[in-house]
Amino acid sequence: MSKRSKHNKKVDSNDEDFKDDNEKEPPHPKKKKKASDHQRQTERSPLHKLWKPTSEKLTFTIASWNVAGIRALLRNHPEALPKLVKKYDLDVLCLQETKLQEMHIDDPKLEIGGVLLNKEGFDAHYSCSITKKGYSGTAVFVKRQAAKTVKDSNNKSNNNGSKKKQTSLSSFFSKTSNDQKEVNAVDDDHRKINLIPTNVSYGIGKAKHDGEGRAITLDFPLFSMTNLYVPNSGQKLERLSYRTEEWDRDLLNYMKEKEKQRQRPVIWLGDLNVAPTGRETWNEGAKHLVKNAGTTPEERKSYFQQLNSGPYIDAFTKLHPEAKGHYTYWSQRAGNRQPNKGLRLDFFICSSQLFEEGNDAVIRDCYMLPDQMGSDHCPVVLEIEIQK
Repeated sequence: MSKRSKHNKKVDSNDEDFKDDNEKEPPHPKKKKKASDHQRQTERSPLHKLWKPTSEKLTFTIASWNVAGIRALLRNHPEALPKLVKKYDLDVLCLQETKLQEMHIDDPKLEIGGVLLNKEGFDAHYSCSITKKGYSGTAVFVKRQAAKTVKDSNNKSNNNGSKKKQTSLSSFFSKTSNDQKEVNAVDDDHRKINLIPTNVSYGIGKAKHDGEGRAITLDFPLFSMTNLYVPNSGQKLERLSYRTEEWDRDLLNYMKEKEKQRQRPVIWLGDLNVAPTGRETWNEGAKHLVKNAGTTPEERKSYFQQLNSGPYIDAFTKLHPEAKGHYTYWSQRAGNRQPNKGLRLDFFICSSQLFEEGNDAVIRDCYMLPDQMGSDHCPVVLEIEIQK
C-alpha cells in the first residue's frame, strides 16, 4: 500500500464538501412556508389630523389614559402628566387603573391630593376601590376656566361730563374693532361656561359594582361623560359572565338613563377591556383569542349590543374608518410595544347626535398618542367643537 502525504490527501467520494459540481446531489426543493393562521397587522397606517383649532373655534379636548398605577407613573415619569396636559391643551384628563386608596391621596409625601396638576390649573376627582387594596381606581382632572369680566362699551361713563369729541374715520374703525373684540370675548365667555361641570358623581348606581372605584361621571351643560375602567374578565375568564351579563348591562342602563334624564348626549370612555373586531387586534384569527379576556365572542357581542341600543358610536372608527394598526395596549411581558403587536382597548363611545352638524357640540377628531411612555397603555384624545 502506497503512502499518502498530508498534502495529497485522498478525497473520499462520500465527502460532500469535496465533490465535483457535477457529482453533487440535486438540491432539495424548498419547503413551503406554512401559511399564517391569523393576520399580522403591525404596520400603523398614516393618520391625518381632521381638526385644526383656531381662536375663533372653541375646542373641548379630553384625553383618556390607563396609567397602570399612578404612583409608579409619578415615580418613573414625574413630568408625564404635566407635559401631557400642556402639550395637548387638555380641558379634561381621565385616568384609569390608578391603584390609589384614600390614604395615598391624603398622604402629603406623595403629593397627589390637592397637588397633582394643581399648578397646571386642574381640579381633581378620585374614585378608589374599597373592596381590594391597590386595585382598579379612576381619576378625572378638569381644567379651571378663568372667569373674564367684560364691560359693555356703551355703558362707559365720561367722568368730566363733557361731550365726546368727534372722532376721526380711523378712530371710528379702531373703536368698532375694539367693540367687536369685546363682543367676541363675551361670546367666548358664554361658550366657556360649557366647559365647566355642573355635577360630579361616582359609580353607576349599583352597589355590587361601585365598590371597585371604576366610574366617575361629569355633567357638562352640553353633554355628560363617564370615565370608566371596565372589569377584566380574568386570565381564566372567571369574571366573564359577571362582566357581560351584569356590568355591561348595568352600565348601558346607567348611560341611557343619564341621557334620558338630562336630555343631553352622553360619552363613555376609558379602558373598556374589549377589542371588538379585527381592527382592534394585531393577530385577529389566532386560535387563542376566543379564550382570551377582551376578545371572547361573549365580550364582543356585548359591546355591539351596547352600541346598537343607542345608537352609540365609537369615535375613532367613525372618524378614521380606514385606519389600521392603531392600538392602545401592548403586553410589556412579551415586549410587544416596539413591534406594535397590540390591542385597542381604550375608546370614546358617543351618542350619535354628537357627530351631527348644527349641534352645540360636535366631535371633530379622535386619535392615539402611541409615543407616550409610562404605562402599557397609551393615551387617546377626543376633540369636540363647542359651537353654542
